[in-house]
Amino acid sequence: MKKVVIGGLLALAGSIWSLAIILTAGNNLVNGWDTALGRFWSTVLDMNLMVPFVLSAAVAVFGICILLIEYFRKEG
Repeated sequence: MKKVVIGGLLALAGSIWSLAIILTAGNNLVNGWDTALGRFWSTVLDMNLMVPFVLSAAVAVFGICILLIEYFRKEG
C-alpha cells in the first residue's frame, strides 16, 4: 500500500509539473520559430524549459510504472 501512495504522488506531481510548463510555454509563444520543431517546442527551448519538462515527464512515468508494478504484483 505504501508503494501505491508513493507512485500515485509521483505521477500526480510529475503531471502537474508538466502541465505548468506546458501552460507557461503556451502563453508565451515565440514570434520566430523553426518549422521542423514547431512553435511550441521552439518556445520551450527558447525559455530553457526542456530539461525541466523531460524531468517532470520522467517523474510522471516513473510513478505510473510503480503503480502498474504494484497492481500486477502477486502477494504470496
